[in-house]
Amino acid sequence: GREQFHGLGSMYCRGAAAVILTYDVNSLQSLTELEERFLALTDSASADCIFAIVGNKVDLTDDCALPPDENRPEKSVASGGSKVRKQVRAEDAIALYKKILKYKMLDEKDVPAAEKMCFETSAKTGYKVDYLFETVFEMVVPIIVRQKAEGPPQTVDITDYKPAKRTKSGCCA
Repeated sequence: GREQFHGLGSMYCRGAAAVILTYDVNSLQSLTELEERFLALTDSASADCIFAIVGNKVDLTDDCALPPDENRPEKSVASGGSKVRKQVRAEDAIALYKKILKYKMLDEKDVPAAEKMCFETSAKTGYKVDYLFETVFEMVVPIIVRQKAEGPPQTVDITDYKPAKRTKSGCCA
């Protein structure tokens, strides 16, 4: 069902200052799909766009380092009472980040380090979600400020409308 919406992605990435690509740490295929299906969508992002690679669902893994929480059950209900082995390692996400840099023809020394831009989170428990957004936000704000200072806005001011002058045409005068 995702194929029908695939063409809309570039519209949402157009001029983006940051792109967060998310995969499931318990599914190697989800990381592969990021590269195969969604990497090309980043073509319409701004030239100095920040990229973050985010592994989600670490709360379901057997090697997760989530802090104890009395509101969270110790075992995952979704996997039959036991945690699953993580299929995607941090090194895999770092490799994808480096592929993105190569694809975008960016030099590694001019962008944030891969280790700083690859995250493992849990949307369900909130594990490291705030850290992810705070990190990206701290990097994006200076880029946006610089872009605004450098040039005209990339939006159209419709209040500045001036009607075109009518000219007499030879056939319809």
